[in-house]
Amino acid sequence: MTRQTTRHTLTELLSAAASSTGTTRFLGLSSGPRVQQIPFAELWQRSEAAAACFRDLGAGPGEPIGLLLAASPDCLSTLFGAWRAGLTAVSLPQPGRGVTATEHRSALADICRRMEIEILAVPGESLGLVDALAPHVVDVASCAQHGRRWAATGAGDLVQFSSGSTGTVKGVHLTSEAIAANVLALLERLGGAADGLVCCSWCPLSHDMGLVAAASATLAGMGQPCAARELTLMPPNWFLRSWLRACSERSATVTWTPNFALDLVARYMGVSGGPGGGLGALQAVVVGAEPVRGQSLRRFAAAMAPYGFDETALCPGYGMAEASVAVSLVAPQQPWTSVRVEPAALGELRWQPAGTGVELVSCGLPVAGVQARVPGEAGRIELRGDCLMTGYTGDVEPLWADDWLVTDDLGAIQGGELYIVGRADDVILTVGRKLYPTDLEATVSGLLAIGQDRCAAVADGEGGYVFVAEMHRNGPTPHGSWAEACRLARRGLVARHGVGPSAGVVIAAGAMPRTSSGKLQRRRLHDLYVRDRLPVETTVRFGPAQA
Repeated sequence: MTRQTTRHTLTELLSAAASSTGTTRFLGLSSGPRVQQIPFAELWQRSEAAAACFRDLGAGPGEPIGLLLAASPDCLSTLFGAWRAGLTAVSLPQPGRGVTATEHRSALADICRRMEIEILAVPGESLGLVDALAPHVVDVASCAQHGRRWAATGAGDLVQFSSGSTGTVKGVHLTSEAIAANVLALLERLGGAADGLVCCSWCPLSHDMGLVAAASATLAGMGQPCAARELTLMPPNWFLRSWLRACSERSATVTWTPNFALDLVARYMGVSGGPGGGLGALQAVVVGAEPVRGQSLRRFAAAMAPYGFDETALCPGYGMAEASVAVSLVAPQQPWTSVRVEPAALGELRWQPAGTGVELVSCGLPVAGVQARVPGEAGRIELRGDCLMTGYTGDVEPLWADDWLVTDDLGAIQGGELYIVGRADDVILTVGRKLYPTDLEATVSGLLAIGQDRCAAVADGEGGYVFVAEMHRNGPTPHGSWAEACRLARRGLVARHGVGPSAGVVIAAGAMPRTSSGKLQRRRLHDLYVRDRLPVETTVRFGPAQA
């Protein structure tokens, strides 16, 4: 498709798509049939009932409406109804791994208080969680089945929350025009893969990749000129067994995933007999939401090759909630590329290619309407464009340099393409060196063959760092014992990075803290470690940090 220069709102794009024959499918619903297939036109019509419901509750233009979004038709209809009524839809964060219901409720209560939310709309099973957090708490089913209808034509805003991978989540305020601009830019970058698009997604709708990229872009694409055909959504906890099976069954052409899922699915499919059919229809597997790893891409491509998967369908990208979702992306059918860079030089924010250095994957050129720059050879990524947020909610202030948003992500631009180095607030300072956790984790995961999704490196609170490895349920112990595995990893870290850890820590399976979208929470892991709150199975302590 070619980029349109006319500014649109997202509700305009969705309204136009409602006249198409596009279909939505929902898997794993908590009530009624486990699979529902509904024409998008009907979903859009149901949103008129939700718009009327909010109007009858007294909600005025711009007022924030809190929403807990699950992969269900009632949730989507309620969201669209809020937008059509001109309201600000606040997509409330889902709990990450290890977060209790009490902690989650406390976080939601804080958001409702700070944003002065008067109306909460949530799935029926979550009513107890949010009871009394707002004057009006309603079931999304009652919104979508309200007795009156209102064919509202508003274009409400969205507040989506950052992942919280490095600290407290932040509410990102986006206009309907900003989201529409990014959605159109995404469809343009997908090129031929967007024509007749069929998307299967497991990404949570509380996350920008799930809501804006997978759901909104596909639904908007059901209008012209893409004529997208189908969107299938499923609960995030279905992804391991059902994601690629659904892609195969529906002949999906596009799907979205964080990097960690590539490793998990490749391992799972290796013992489960594969996706149950061919994957030859997949033209774009967009990989983002966290640093993309070359080894993960290669492992996934090799595991899926017997099922007709074409490696050129892998599309590494970089995005963030503050830019609606997408900043840069490798186009489908364009082979992904990587370079190896000297890690010590990266620690000094210098770009020094090295044959045995750290592998960095290109995340492609910025999408249309987005500009990216990096001061010097490497540094904080700065952005500007028509898809950026208006700001954070509450008293959190973004950092701007003139009209450029200064992010916490560190990167480099080579040949116009963006490479992600790490995060400024994750950098470990030790013995006069700057170390990037992702580089250390890549070394440990490679040596122990445990998958980078199951290891992390964090500061130890005493001027050094530790690596933490998560045990695998029913999996073999690497190198005979975890103690020996930790000693092997330490030798490899010293040899490769010049600075060894103060300890190697092995924790119980399922104990690695993650966000609701599966991203590693290093800040939370660090806090749990220094407070001695991790379920430790084995600890091996070493001598001085340097070899």
